Amino acid sequence: MSPTARTLTILDRFPSHLDADAPGKLFSQVVDALDHELDVKSVQLGEIRRSHALGDADQQADLLLLAGLHDLGADAFQILQIRLDAARAMQQTLSNASSSPADQQAAVAELPAVLGVQTDAFPSWPTEGTNTAPAIARLAAALATLVSYGSQLNLVRRAIRSVISLHRGGNGTVRALLGAAAAYLDLEIESVADSNDRYWHVATCSDLLRLMRPEPPGSRSTTTTLAPAPDLVAVEDNPLRQEDSDPVARRHGDRFNMLRRGFETVPATVRVAGVEDRTVAPMVVNLDTGFGLVFTGSVPDGQELRFEADGRVTLAGVSVARLSYSFSGGLFADATQSYPGDFVFAGDPATEQVATFAVTSPIPDAFDPSAVFPHTEGLLGAATLPVGESRWGFFVRAGDYGRTADTPAGELAVPIFNSAVFDESVFEPARDVGSPSSGKVGFSWQEHEPFAARLWIPLRFSTLDKADEVPVNERLRLLLDRHRGAAIHVYVEYADNRWTMPGGLIRDVGSAEPLGTVIEGTTMWSSGTQSTT
Repeated sequence: MSPTARTLTILDRFPSHLDADAPGKLFSQVVDALDHELDVKSVQLGEIRRSHALGDADQQADLLLLAGLHDLGADAFQILQIRLDAARAMQQTLSNASSSPADQQAAVAELPAVLGVQTDAFPSWPTEGTNTAPAIARLAAALATLVSYGSQLNLVRRAIRSVISLHRGGNGTVRALLGAAAAYLDLEIESVADSNDRYWHVATCSDLLRLMRPEPPGSRSTTTTLAPAPDLVAVEDNPLRQEDSDPVARRHGDRFNMLRRGFETVPATVRVAGVEDRTVAPMVVNLDTGFGLVFTGSVPDGQELRFEADGRVTLAGVSVARLSYSFSGGLFADATQSYPGDFVFAGDPATEQVATFAVTSPIPDAFDPSAVFPHTEGLLGAATLPVGESRWGFFVRAGDYGRTADTPAGELAVPIFNSAVFDESVFEPARDVGSPSSGKVGFSWQEHEPFAARLWIPLRFSTLDKADEVPVNERLRLLLDRHRGAAIHVYVEYADNRWTMPGGLIRDVGSAEPLGTVIEGTTMWSSGTQSTT
């Protein structure tokens, strides 16, 4: 047997006087025998070298070992595995000859949730008529390619590269959270928009799990890579949370202070709880801003009247806006207790808080004795709570009555400032310590939570959740621990951009403001679904 080219190359490296390449020499046969093992070792060495390169590794175990160098474990790719398992289940249903048409249609209906493509993405070809079997077979084949081992390797490879790149760019930023969420969900960020108030940051993303669709014979292109519908991933800085100040007993004419921490002035819901039969025509006034809210009816004992921050007024959950009004204008507090923020008459240089005549809304004559209630329903103005201390007053319709005994001749009547309406007032309680209250007053408002951020991910990922298993949003929250800032708590929730009362937003035509596109948006509910009202 003649030596191979590799053997001759090796023998050529020995001194020529040895005649190592001479035919029939045992030396040549030994080298030729070793040459075969060298081929095996060369192939093995190439495989080792490939396994050490992220872009060339051919085994998922090698990719995970490379990811482990950056403290990335298999849990970092669990969401990808869940998505591929869902696609694999669809493929098995569609390719199984025993699957019923109903089962196949149910599998096709999962396309928007699992892969972000429409259910009609694989239509029948013109030559196939009404026969849907070939289209189903093409979809099954495309899903099989997507869930193949090579496809999974490429997706894991890309996720590892994305996370490492994020670490190199720096953690603890909004862009890092958005990028990490996209990487773990196997999305690609195309653009990021910030809201005008800088609390919202919305990333438009595209799904990396793509289906390849064959085209009919004669088409310009034999295949088409389907573009999924855009996904929105958002970070809400200092997310809003509900804060409540439980109603506290107040007497008619009480002035009290409200202390609040926060970032900025916020609209607030004013809560008035009835006490026995004394909470008649309650009025709550912000003495600093000259704004007041009035309900002309009575609040029964234990029930709660709410002047909502969005302008509605409810009593025990029923609208009483037609019996209510708000006003704004100059207010004068206690002459014996002056305050720098008090209103003054025009021309007083002490402050810029110049008093004006009060104006009522939604009817202009609410202070007029001839005002008609109930009036046409409308939204009231909203009370506000500033950062720090604010001063408030509480009043009810209280009456003062004269003596029943005979009065001395010539005794003059003394005018009073809190006038009574017969049968629509209560006796003003004594103002001694421990005297009964006229009502209870509290507040509710939404506060920006410090040292926190909320990540909103597409609602379609919630369809991957299964009972007794960790949901996708919780898996993602745990993964984001390595990307969040120190001491920052990150919430992860599913976003629903469908119109929801009372939080739905109406956007201006052509508005680029991201609010209303992620949650509480303008998207209509699908026909036949159970909507929230």
